[in-house]
Amino acid sequence: MAKGKTKYKQTKFYLAFALVVAALAGIAHLWKLSPVEEQMLAKRQQHIEKDSVAAPAVIPDIPEDPENLEILENSESPETIDNPEEQTVLFTDSLPFDSTSSTFFSCKVWSYPECFNDSNATQLIAAEANGIRPAETREEIMKLVRKGLLTDISTSPYYIIEDLTHSMPYLVPKAQLLLNTIGINFVDSLHSKGYPLHIPVITSVLRTASDIQNLQQGNINSVTNSCHCYGTTIDITYNRFVPLEGTDLTCYDANLKKILAEVLYDLRAEDRCYVKYERLQACFHLTVR
Repeated sequence: MAKGKTKYKQTKFYLAFALVVAALAGIAHLWKLSPVEEQMLAKRQQHIEKDSVAAPAVIPDIPEDPENLEILENSESPETIDNPEEQTVLFTDSLPFDSTSSTFFSCKVWSYPECFNDSNATQLIAAEANGIRPAETREEIMKLVRKGLLTDISTSPYYIIEDLTHSMPYLVPKAQLLLNTIGINFVDSLHSKGYPLHIPVITSVLRTASDIQNLQQGNINSVTNSCHCYGTTIDITYNRFVPLEGTDLTCYDANLKKILAEVLYDLRAEDRCYVKYERLQACFHLTVR
C-alpha cells in the first residue's frame, strides 16, 4: 500500500514539474527579445567571454593621458589611416545613470572602435556625393560662401568651434543641420540623465588643398584626398566639453564622452552620418550622409 502511494506522489510531482516548465516557456515566449536586442546582447556576451580571463567583470573607461595628447590637441586633428590593432574599450550592460557616481555605463556603445568604424574610404564616397568640389585656396571657399553653397558655422548655441589653424568654419547646409542636431541631442540627453549641461567642441571643419599641404608638413598621417575638403565632415573632440554654467572647460570626462557617443550612435543608426573613432587624435571624425 505504501509503495502505491509513493508511486502516486511521484506521478503528481512529475505532472506539476511539467506544468511549471510549460508555464515558464510561455512566459519566455511572451517576453522574447527583439532580433536587434538579441544581436546586441550576443555581441556583448562575446566580448565578455573573450576577455573573461584577462579583464575584470566591469572595465571602466580610462581616459588618455593628457600629457601625451597635449601636442596633438593643440593643432587640428588630421585624418589617420585605419588601425586594425586599436585596443577595444569594453562596457558593461545597461545600468541606471547615477549623477552622484563617477562612472556612467553605456547600454548602446560597447566598443568605440567597433561601433564607430566607418573608414575614410566610406566617408569619402558620402563626401563626394553631398559636398562641394575641393577648393585650392581660401579665396575660392569665400566665393562659394557668397553663392550660398556653404554656411558659416562659426557661431552657434549648440557647439563651440575651437581656434582653427588648418581649416575654415564652413559646411554645406546638410552638414550644418547634422551638427546642430548633434548639439541639441547632446544637451537633451544630458538633461534627461540629470547630468550637468555641456556642449561639444569642434576641432576641424573645411580644408582647402593648401590647408592639406600645410598640415602634411607636420603630420605624416594626414591624407591628401581628405573628406574635410568637401564641406561635409567635422571632427568633434571627446576630451573637452564646454559647460553651460561656468567658464572652465570640462576635460577627460568619461561620462560626457559616452553620452556623446550614444548621440552619434543613434544618428548613425538613422543613416544620418558615418562616424570613425580616432584614438590618436582624440575625436569622432564624422561625415554627413
